[in-house]
Amino acid sequence: MDKTITPFLRGRVKIAQPRRGYRFSLDAVLLASYVEGKGFALELGTGFGPVALMVKSRLPDVKILALDIQEDYLGLLRQSIEINGFSGIYPVLGDVKKPPLGKKFDLVFSNPPYLSPKRFRISPRREVAVSKWEILASLEDFLRAAFENLKDGAPAYFIVGTEAEEFSIRANRAGFGMEEVVRITEDGKERFLMYLLKKGKGRGRVYTFPMKRKGIYTPEMEEVLSGKPIRPYLK
Repeated sequence: MDKTITPFLRGRVKIAQPRRGYRFSLDAVLLASYVEGKGFALELGTGFGPVALMVKSRLPDVKILALDIQEDYLGLLRQSIEINGFSGIYPVLGDVKKPPLGKKFDLVFSNPPYLSPKRFRISPRREVAVSKWEILASLEDFLRAAFENLKDGAPAYFIVGTEAEEFSIRANRAGFGMEEVVRITEDGKERFLMYLLKKGKGRGRVYTFPMKRKGIYTPEMEEVLSGKPIRPYLK
């Protein structure tokens, strides 16, 4: 696979990613800045691992099992792990519908495919389609895998598009409650939504994070882009 090595978080992390096709974007950066916790984490649908790598750079003591169904992408993640000199990230080939795990985790995070093939035209590039469209696995599959492999009381972090009501319904069906909802805005309009989920009933706190104003990154977003956690800037 033809690849590039992209320095990110002001050069703190170098990420091997495809030169063409699916490349990570701001949703990965935002999710990585939101994840908090200790112990052993599970990432569902890691792709070539941008979120796992950025989480590891900020939370070096957290061990991460990075699960994905695309072997080529896991190969890129292994290269990034070596380039950055990281330890404690474990790429695992597997399907979220039948994850080969056999243990419970202290936290889960995921940037899952959430575009419906019935509503949005599917990308002709397979790797892009698998990463963003509910083709090989549905959002419910990711939520179910998170619920079944998460310790009681532990957090699950998700980022998706701007369909909060639908996501809430699907998360509730999987057994999760909404602990937090974070509205990521660009000139006041929602661009992304992030969720902190826990088993059972959540508190449903809603926060807003201004990513851009008049097309320019806010000072808060510049801090996130430098590798800082997003939580101090949530209002």
